[in-house]
Amino acid sequence: MTARELLSQLHEKGIEIKVGALGRLVIDAPKGTVTPELRGALTEHKTELLKILSTRRGEASSAEVTASPSSSVETQVEDRRVPVLANKPVEKLATSDSDEIQLLERELMRLRTEEEARRAEVEASRLAAEHALRQEQDRWRQAGQEAARRRAEQERLWIEAEAGERAAEETRRHIAEEELARAEEDLRRMRAMEESRRAEIEAQFRAAEDAHLAELEAIRKTENDQALLRAEEERRYLDSQARKRAQEEELRRRAQLAMATVEQEILRGRARADARFKVAEDARRLAGESSRRRADEEARRQAELQMRRRVEEEQQLRAQIEAQMRAEADAKRRTEEEARKREEEAARRRAKEEAERLAAEEVRRYAEAEARLKAEADARHEAAEEARRRAEDEMRRQADEDARMQAEEQARLRAENQTRQRAELEARIRAEVEAKLRAEEEERHVSEHDHHTLLTTAESELGTSAWFAAAEEAEFQPVSIPDAVFDGQVNSAAINALHSASVAERTAAIADLAHAGGEESFDLISSAFDDPSVEVRSAAARALFNFQEDRPAAFTRALRDATPERRRRIGSAIASSGLVNEAIGNLASGSRDKTYDAFSLLFLMSKAGEVQPLMRAIEEHPNTEVRVAVVKLLALSGQAEVVPAFRRMAVRGSLPPEVRSAVMEAIYQISGQNAGTQPSA
Repeated sequence: MTARELLSQLHEKGIEIKVGALGRLVIDAPKGTVTPELRGALTEHKTELLKILSTRRGEASSAEVTASPSSSVETQVEDRRVPVLANKPVEKLATSDSDEIQLLERELMRLRTEEEARRAEVEASRLAAEHALRQEQDRWRQAGQEAARRRAEQERLWIEAEAGERAAEETRRHIAEEELARAEEDLRRMRAMEESRRAEIEAQFRAAEDAHLAELEAIRKTENDQALLRAEEERRYLDSQARKRAQEEELRRRAQLAMATVEQEILRGRARADARFKVAEDARRLAGESSRRRADEEARRQAELQMRRRVEEEQQLRAQIEAQMRAEADAKRRTEEEARKREEEAARRRAKEEAERLAAEEVRRYAEAEARLKAEADARHEAAEEARRRAEDEMRRQADEDARMQAEEQARLRAENQTRQRAELEARIRAEVEAKLRAEEEERHVSEHDHHTLLTTAESELGTSAWFAAAEEAEFQPVSIPDAVFDGQVNSAAINALHSASVAERTAAIADLAHAGGEESFDLISSAFDDPSVEVRSAAARALFNFQEDRPAAFTRALRDATPERRRRIGSAIASSGLVNEAIGNLASGSRDKTYDAFSLLFLMSKAGEVQPLMRAIEEHPNTEVRVAVVKLLALSGQAEVVPAFRRMAVRGSLPPEVRSAVMEAIYQISGQNAGTQPSA
């Protein structure tokens, strides 16, 4: 495309192009018509376009200069056609005023042209600055995307390396477990080695994770620094744009003020010319009227002389009439002279009032122009302030959005880490349980008698798990009907002893009710849990424990029929009566029935809200298997209030690894149960 074809295309689209100051192209185009392709073509053909436009402007100037003499001649001819007025100084004054007005109009056109060229130049520079800012923002966005991609790649490599290390660790663990199954002596030795190696691997994992987190923190810090740098650059750009806009507004205000001043000078010149022309016209009109009056007076005097010559020969009566007529004529002359003087005074007064009115109108227009310019300046200042506030709000919103995205990213990473740790813990627990079962199977083949207690405990744990699940589904439902129910009657002496003021008598009466049996005895024992004395409530727990063979059924029935306050007192009575310590001791016994009763009693106590004795057993009991069994029992009870205590235990280094693993598994199990039971939003 050539430069002339480009000019034709611009003309078809309604785009005007001129030569501005300092050899620049000034474009006047409708909104949206200047596309990036058209802008590139203008940049490419700028030199040729400047030559063509300069040539056209020179030809137009020559034509204007050539046409100037003829126009001046025509002006002179037109001036000759105008009839010459009586007063020549007035004509010279009007000519000088018209020349001054033409000069001021040309100055006004020049100022407007320069203002339009300057505005086009400022608009072009603003568009170029906005284009540069958009390019810089694109570059920043690409840099951010590249940083995110690198961070994701590093995260993927770290996860793959961690997965490979964990797979290798899992393989080595399987090999170690196979070696452990071969011989008991090698088993103990290799367990010690395995424990030390696991500690080293965990330390390595923690070190790698810390290094990875430090690297992520460094990357995030770099991104934050870049974001702050971008924000500072944008703020500086906005400040520079605001300063440029303020300078532009100041220049525009000065140009408008100059143009308004020139326009006021033109209006004042026109007003002066009109006033002078009107005064000259009034003078010419008054001179004409005076000439006409003098001619009329002369003609009247001639008529009077002729009349006097004709009537001299008449009678004395006509002389008297003529004298009377002369007197009337004199009075008329005086009246006309006074009227003329009054008319001249009124004309002078009207001219003065018109001049004063024009001056006041000029002052009012100037004040209105000043007020309008001030209002426009205030509006522009308010617009600049509003733009600055919007920019600050946008920057603040962007910063909040970045902070929210970073918080979401951190929450997602924490959730992934927790999920991964939980999966690892569950895998490790399953592996340990399988290894334990295999070891117990081997030991059972070697020595059935020595490992009979462990086998019985494992079977009792498996047997009670189903019972605990059923108890969770139907909380405090009766497991069986009390087998000591018969129609025995409680004597009045026992009832009176229950209402005695002596704690010892009430305690003895409760102990006797356990051997009496019957529904009435059961109700009296249950009511004894409301007694204010701890000894009486402990005796009621002992009596309920000995009331029937199926001890969990008796406590289940009492808890089912009790109020929430009585349930808490029943749980406290189980703890204060010493039944808890006996039940915890029976967990490791070889009797299946005792183990079952112990699990059931402790489970019911935990469901009643009394968990402190169980927490002490987890921390202090010498038998590791008992501690693990209590942890599993609390996990089955689903009490959310034990989770904080479990978390405090998990971070301690005094717990054995098996107990810590059981505690972690219990935390995940209780948290999952509570999350599953919460209503969805």
